[in-house]
Amino acid sequence: MERVGRVLENRGERALVLLKRHLACEGCGRCGGILGGPDVKDEKVEVANPIGASEGEVVRIEIEDSKVLLLSFVIYLIPVLALVAGLLVGYWATGFFGWAMDPNLVGTGSGLVLMLLVFGVIRKWDQTWKRDKKYQPVITSLADPEEEGA
Repeated sequence: MERVGRVLENRGERALVLLKRHLACEGCGRCGGILGGPDVKDEKVEVANPIGASEGEVVRIEIEDSKVLLLSFVIYLIPVLALVAGLLVGYWATGFFGWAMDPNLVGTGSGLVLMLLVFGVIRKWDQTWKRDKKYQPVITSLADPEEEGA
């Protein structure tokens, strides 16, 4: 995945870059629409700066598509799968152990608990991923200033 942004601050081997919102998400309304003002439309990201880009320069940032897909899968899909698994296990456990409770209530409770546990594990892993260079976006080159708005 490749993005273009403007360097806000050079931090030696790292840089703070302002990324403009993608055209693909322009009409969604999530950023800046109902949930916030115009300042929410762009995002600030800290990236590796091996080329030594200076403040104000427009740069091209890349991260492998496979890494983006893996992280998206872990962050979005695994918690949903944990919720469904918890629902099924809770519903099954109510009948198996003969509990005198509503199986839907037990399933819902166990699904939410399992999903929250998975979120906790993902949060711990997130700290590891932030330090792992293969999951960090990297400035690969300078870009034409006209590309910044595209």
